[in-house]
Amino acid sequence: MHRPQGFGAFSIIWLGQIVSAVGTRMTAFALGLWVWEESGRVSDVALLSFCSFAATVVFSPIAGPLIDRLNRRLTIVMSDLGSLAATGALLVLFLTTTVHPWMLYATAVVTGAFLAFQYPAYAAAITQMMKRGHFPRANAMMSLVRSLPAVAAPTLAALLLAVTDIKVIVAVDAVSYLFALATVFVVAIPQNERREESAARPSMWRDSLFGFRYILRRPPLVSLLGLSFVVGLTAAVTWTVMIPFILAETGNSSAQAGLVQTVGAVGGVLGGVLVGALGGRDDKMKYVLGGVIGLGLLGRVVFAFGDSVLVWSLSLLVGWGAIPVIDGYTQSIWQEKVDKDAQGRVFAAQQFVENLSMPLALGMSGLLADHFFVPGMKKGGDLTGWFGGLVGTGPGAGMALMCVLGGAVLVLIGLLGYLVPLIRRVEVLMPASEEPAEAMEAA
Repeated sequence: MHRPQGFGAFSIIWLGQIVSAVGTRMTAFALGLWVWEESGRVSDVALLSFCSFAATVVFSPIAGPLIDRLNRRLTIVMSDLGSLAATGALLVLFLTTTVHPWMLYATAVVTGAFLAFQYPAYAAAITQMMKRGHFPRANAMMSLVRSLPAVAAPTLAALLLAVTDIKVIVAVDAVSYLFALATVFVVAIPQNERREESAARPSMWRDSLFGFRYILRRPPLVSLLGLSFVVGLTAAVTWTVMIPFILAETGNSSAQAGLVQTVGAVGGVLGGVLVGALGGRDDKMKYVLGGVIGLGLLGRVVFAFGDSVLVWSLSLLVGWGAIPVIDGYTQSIWQEKVDKDAQGRVFAAQQFVENLSMPLALGMSGLLADHFFVPGMKKGGDLTGWFGGLVGTGPGAGMALMCVLGGAVLVLIGLLGYLVPLIRRVEVLMPASEEPAEAMEAA
């Protein structure tokens, strides 16, 4: 039986991931509403996402060695099967017993643990399934796995909840995982490229640290990872206050906040399409740094100065559109420069560091907003004398100031990137290695 190969095979798997991501997003939306209705506490809703996210971070170092030791198909299937099992358990709980929030948190941890395998496995599979010139296009398609469901899933979930209940949505999610699994089995996925290794394989603990050592011994990769972490942290800190800012400015209009988010998600789709159309470029860092500047200036500063749904929507449209450009070309550099036999471990280490920005941002943004910026920018606040003329005063002014300052930091990072050779010339300074990764570590 002839199986699709190359970019065509990847496109089939990608379609399965789109369907699965829509199901997962629908479940996340429905579970968030369920937890809110049960407890009425925002912290309980946030904890649901935190459990999944934290599990992904914690299990990333373990996922890397397994991805490199096992073949790509098996690790992808293992990730989807684990998530399917957690979803199935969730469905059984809703069908057979009284569900409590702690049960949802437990299943979120299990799902997050298996998701730790997903990104490194797919990123490594891309390098084996197609030529380098297709890497940016494939990464742009993977960015659509995040942005397309963000547009469709909440609406679909809301429609289903209006005529059925949460059990139907969880069942749809389970079916979507089965569809994704089917696509993995109908295509050809090349085996891992294994170079000659010593008879004694390193222990799992030592192998889990390999990706970190690999990056630390290569300053260009350290600079690239540092750039991604700082950009991700700054963008996340400001993102967490953007919807509350809209609510504060519109009298708690959830409809207007939802509209702005939807338009922003469309920007993510358009950004992915743009990178797909541009394809491979010789100077990828030029696009990465340009995207960072655009995200900061148009996606944060303009947003903070906006006073209407139109301005906020256009700002998020551009801001979300810049993210696939930044992520797509950054990941393409990693895929081109990291030895294929080490990509699972290195990409898992990359995922660990980059994903740390989210829990840090969640903690920082709340503290900064509630205890410093918001009270400081109220009438008579300590910050009004400095920034009152810039963003005004009132309940939304503190969050607007956070967006302005965060946007300025992003613009500064982008400009400094052009001035620092270790960042601007990372593609030249970090050529693809010809030597076995294990041998380089022993040197």
